[in-house]
Amino acid sequence: MKLNNVTPHRWRRLASLVAASVLTFGLLAAGLPVHASEPSVAVPLRQIYMAPPELTGEPTVGGLLKADLSWTTPTVVPEGGSPALSFQWTRDGQVIRGATGQTYRATMDDYGTVVTAFVTVTYDAESVLTLQARESLRIAAKPRARGFNGDSTLDMFARDTSGRLWLYPTDGRGHWQPAQVIGTGWNAFNHLFSPGDFDNDGTVDVMARDSQGRLFLYQGNGSGGWKKALQVGQGWQGFNAIFGAGDFNGDGTNDVMARDASGNLVLYPGNGRGGWLASYTVGWNWGSYDNLMSANHFQGRSDLVIAARGPYGFLRSFESPRNGWFDRYAGWALGTGWDAVGPIGSAGDFNGDDKTDVFAIDKAGNLNMYYGNGADYLATGLPGNIWKGQSVVGWGWGGFTAVF
Repeated sequence: MKLNNVTPHRWRRLASLVAASVLTFGLLAAGLPVHASEPSVAVPLRQIYMAPPELTGEPTVGGLLKADLSWTTPTVVPEGGSPALSFQWTRDGQVIRGATGQTYRATMDDYGTVVTAFVTVTYDAESVLTLQARESLRIAAKPRARGFNGDSTLDMFARDTSGRLWLYPTDGRGHWQPAQVIGTGWNAFNHLFSPGDFDNDGTVDVMARDSQGRLFLYQGNGSGGWKKALQVGQGWQGFNAIFGAGDFNGDGTNDVMARDASGNLVLYPGNGRGGWLASYTVGWNWGSYDNLMSANHFQGRSDLVIAARGPYGFLRSFESPRNGWFDRYAGWALGTGWDAVGPIGSAGDFNGDDKTDVFAIDKAGNLNMYYGNGADYLATGLPGNIWKGQSVVGWGWGGFTAVF
C-alpha cells in the first residue's frame, strides 16, 4: 500500500527527521548550543598575601625557637574562609622529622648547623602559600643558661668564704632544689665565671683564674660534677673583667670577653675544642662600667646582648648580630637605679617562661630576680615592656665571695 508515493520505510525515516527537527528547535529556543553537554565554569585564582615569619628565641643547643607571625596576618583575595597554618623546620636544608610545630627546641643534633622554618597557609586546595622564615640561624653550643646538672634549667654557682663551691639548682619553674657542694679549695682563684659549653661536649663548664694569671677550664660532666681541669691560658692577670660572651662571632662555638686596664674590650673566640682562635679588640672606652656580663639572647632574638652598668646606675644593653662585632647602634638603656644593688649577672631563665632573667644581690644580701620580657616587648617596642617584674628569691647571698 502506498500513501502519496511514500513507502512505509521512507515514512519511518521521515518521521525520525521531523522529530529531530522539533527537538533541535526546542534546544535553540531554550538558548542552548546544539552540542552542549556540561557547562564549564572558570574558578578565579585566589591570591594569598602574608609576610614571612620571623625567627625569635635562642639559637643555641637547648634553646627554644619560634616562627613568629605576631606581626603579620594572612589575607586572601577574593576574600572568604579562614586560613589553616602548618609549620616545618629544616636543618641544613633537610626536613627535621617531627618538627612541625610553631616552636622548636634545638638539640645537640642541631649544633653547628643552620636551622630555619617554613609556614604554609591554606585556604582551600587551590589556595596555598608556603613561606620561608626571614632568618636562617646557626645553632650555637649549649650556653650558660642551660644549667650545670644536665636538666637544662637555671643553676647558680656560689663560693663561700672557706673556698667551697656550691651549686644552687632550680626546677625550671622558679623553685630551688637542694644546694650541694661541688668543690673545695676554690679560694685559690681570684675570678670565676661560666662560659657555657666551651669544649663542645654538650655540658656546661666553669673557668677560673688564679693569682698568677693562669686560666683553667673545669669541664662539667653534665650531672653536677666534673671531668677534669685543664689550663687553657696564661697572662690573664692584666684583665679586670672576664666573662662568657656566648657565640659572639656566629661560628657556633662559645667565646670569652675580657677588659684590659686601658678599658679595651677584647674578644677571645673559642675554637670548639677547649682552646682559642685569634683574639681582637671589639670595644674601646669601656673603663667606666663597673659590672660587665653576658645577658644571653635577652631580647628574645638571635642577637646577643652584653649588659654593662655605668655611672649613675644606668644598665645598658650592647647588642651583636653574632658577626663578631657590636651593632653600631648598640647601647640603649635597660633601666636606671642599678647602683642600689651590688653584683649583677644572668644565669638564664629562672621562672620557666623561656626568657632570660637578670639577678642582683642587694646591700642586705638578698638575691633579687628581674624577669625579662624577651621578644614580647617587640609588640609595642616600648622600653617599659622590657621587664615583667622583680622578686626576692633568696637571702644571705651577701656572704659569698663569688656568685655567677
